[in-house]
Amino acid sequence: MENTEKYYFKPNVIIGPLVDKWYAWTHLISPATAAMNIVERHLKIMNSYIQAPAIHEAAVKNPKMLGGPFMDYETRRVEEVKELKAEILEKQANAIQLSDAIKELDQLLKTKAKGASLEPLYKEVPEILKGYVELVYDLNNHPSYRFFESLLYNSPFYSKHSQSISLWETLNDERPFCLSTPQLEDPKVLQLDIPFDHKGIDTLSRMKRNPGSIEAVAEELGVREDQMELFKTFFTKKEHPAYQKYTGDKARMRYLGHACILIETKDVSILVDPLISYYGYESTVEHFSDIDLPDVIDYVLITYNHQDHIVLETLLPLRHKIKNLIVPVTTSGALQDPSIKLAFQSIGFNNVIEIDELEEIKFENCTITGLPFTGEHSDLNIR
Repeated sequence: MENTEKYYFKPNVIIGPLVDKWYAWTHLISPATAAMNIVERHLKIMNSYIQAPAIHEAAVKNPKMLGGPFMDYETRRVEEVKELKAEILEKQANAIQLSDAIKELDQLLKTKAKGASLEPLYKEVPEILKGYVELVYDLNNHPSYRFFESLLYNSPFYSKHSQSISLWETLNDERPFCLSTPQLEDPKVLQLDIPFDHKGIDTLSRMKRNPGSIEAVAEELGVREDQMELFKTFFTKKEHPAYQKYTGDKARMRYLGHACILIETKDVSILVDPLISYYGYESTVEHFSDIDLPDVIDYVLITYNHQDHIVLETLLPLRHKIKNLIVPVTTSGALQDPSIKLAFQSIGFNNVIEIDELEEIKFENCTITGLPFTGEHSDLNIR
């Protein structure tokens, strides 16, 4: 007999996005930057931990080392890290080749591009990069290149199969630094090998407000039978507090943390750089959370492409309620400035609108204007 009981997804369950079991951000989505991060960050950190796990264990306990390239695991996890490294080397062979080719191209331009035509150098471009890059000079004869980034997303270099999500319940506001430590097996964490554009993520997220069948969403997500006991703990019969719509004749602004602000009039809602706290547990700080967000968010604004301004852990669960996602134009093809629009589109956001500097989006009683943002990227040419 089919179970017809309806349950809510708990408000303190984290949907954690992972790439190769590492905490995901947009530079792990864009193929070129993902390749460089895999080789220059992930593999190097894993190699360091494998060689000297005791140093890593000691470093993460030192507050002065917070945010450093140290894995937050005891020495006993070495074999698991070795297994993960071997898996990455196999699954990401194309990305590793891409990273090597990018470095080879850099060296080629440094040694052979001296101000004359770049046309003869195309035959020396690494084979796997041919057709994906244009060689260019700036006005001071400094050589460089740009990617045809859309092509990279339609090539073997875009590795959707390396994406997954982890589900786990948080009971406080604390979170260890996560960017230097992959998510290994944990009895309290359920890992699902599904890509970020999977519709089941939207179904699961809707269940925070609209109750549904645990069995149905489990089937959609591909939850295995041996995972069901843990999966069922992420749900409750208790209805969450309802969102209270703003009905005044002015505007309501709510600060949700870091750069995240919710701006509402009675007609429109705008959420800037979403970073949303959880609720459903005792907190040491009174804060706004998911219950304070509208059922439909008219505009989400992304200011720029940093890890603390594009938080996929927040954005993926909000995807189903975002009408328009506004991002800055990033079409240079430069390695350091990948397209935000392409990254979002590749992970299931189909409503992405690019806005250029001083370009405007106008609607009743409100205008969204793109402003130049200087000095935030260590003087690199990043929009």
